[in-house]
Amino acid sequence: MESLQPFLMPMPALYVLPFDHRGSFQKMLFPGVAELSDEQHGIIKNYKRVIFEAIKVIGGKRGYADLAVLVDEQYGLDIHQETKQLGLRNMLTIEKSGQDIFDFQYEDWQQHLLDVHPSYAKALVRVVMGDDNSTQNSRLKLLNDFCADNGIGFLIEPLIQPSPGDLEAVDGSKDRFDAELRPKRFAEAVAEMYAVGVKPDVWKIEGTETKEAMDVCSEAAFNGGKQGVQIVILGRGATMPKVEHWLRAGAKSKGVNGFAVGRTVFSDSIEKLHRGEIAQERAIQEIAANYEHCIQVFEKARS
Repeated sequence: MESLQPFLMPMPALYVLPFDHRGSFQKMLFPGVAELSDEQHGIIKNYKRVIFEAIKVIGGKRGYADLAVLVDEQYGLDIHQETKQLGLRNMLTIEKSGQDIFDFQYEDWQQHLLDVHPSYAKALVRVVMGDDNSTQNSRLKLLNDFCADNGIGFLIEPLIQPSPGDLEAVDGSKDRFDAELRPKRFAEAVAEMYAVGVKPDVWKIEGTETKEAMDVCSEAAFNGGKQGVQIVILGRGATMPKVEHWLRAGAKSKGVNGFAVGRTVFSDSIEKLHRGEIAQERAIQEIAANYEHCIQVFEKARS
């Protein structure tokens, strides 16, 4: 892993609480509802405020230097405004929800970015290696360049999906794809993006079963990437024990400096709150405890 050395520098930890989910958030709370009423829209907005209040609990205990929130503009514009007062890094999701090929949420996405001016713009992309990714990559290059020109960080969340050939190679097992092929496909996807000048400041990537598999991902991210590029591990909405395993494996890999775990942290509490089983303050405390637990797991594994 010698190729990593010129890029590895002491980086502050980055512990992201992502709650930028829109389609999945709506499906979780209002299944079967195609178009939300104003009241339902307000309910989701309030629940996102509950999640934000949880990170404020942890920020009040340890400060905000290594914390960050990832939230959409649709339900969380007021949250973005408040982060600046707290000195908390904010990440703005920029993609249209539920698309197979990355596209912008708004036609005038540049103005939205300038108005919010987040610490980072985030783009979630679905990648199948072997497919033609040129349209997606050209849009990412536009975002890459706009962020660079306007002092906004850039984060990419690539969800690496198997091709038919990949599935055939692992007898149709997505678990085997994750363990045996996904790190290599991630490395190929990174090389393809770097070749067209798409170079984010942060990679938000799927966890791996072993440190060695994460090393493959780390080396790809640092080989030709920006000086000081960061890597955070996402949670995929998995169980807490599974996320703990990924965090421990990732924390041991050079270049990984944090995580972005959302649904594992907040979904259960938000659903209980929605059903009237717990009060709002209890939900805030539960979410804060889960978030703090992820921090503790990562830091213990990293030490």
